[in-house]
Amino acid sequence: MASIKAGIVLAGGGSTRFPFHKAFARYKDRYFYEHAVGCLKQITDDVVLVSRCDISDRMKHAEAILIFDLPQYQGQGPLAGILSGMVSRDEPDWYAVVTCDMPFVLPLLFEKLFSVADQKQGTQAVVPVASGRNQPLAAIYHKSCKDHIVRLLLGERRSMNSLLQSVNTIFVEAEDYDLPREMFININTDEEYKQYIEKGRFE
Repeated sequence: MASIKAGIVLAGGGSTRFPFHKAFARYKDRYFYEHAVGCLKQITDDVVLVSRCDISDRMKHAEAILIFDLPQYQGQGPLAGILSGMVSRDEPDWYAVVTCDMPFVLPLLFEKLFSVADQKQGTQAVVPVASGRNQPLAAIYHKSCKDHIVRLLLGERRSMNSLLQSVNTIFVEAEDYDLPREMFININTDEEYKQYIEKGRFE
């Protein structure tokens, strides 16, 4: 029986190093958050867009289910966003997670990650590694991670690494699966936007 998959796009961060909220930066005539939603729609059954109240009006036409962080976990980072997405759609077996500031991510990434999960029973998370760095915000998580996230948040352990250490995580090298490093570029600053988006320079 095929597993049910949902997508979670994280767009609730503060964008403190960008001139405006990164979700509304543009790449190829679409907002960043639209790229993320479009990517996950191709490989999941539905997509949840985790936003904030102050920007949600600009996302009301998104092709996704628009939600906010659970009230008790608001402002507690990506773990809170992932949990909120999981709680909002509790029927899926797996969740593909991507943050809205990775505009070069392609469905191919998640197809590869799901393939790895299918081959290894008991897997709870599959996380790519690119240029020596774990990429937990472009990864997949099993529904069994939910209880672990709750415990971590209640214990004020909010880092993604805390989750990866708490569950059965498989790390996959991007190069071994022919996944271009460009897919894992985060746009955090105006300088990075100019380099990668406007000039298309990846060296």
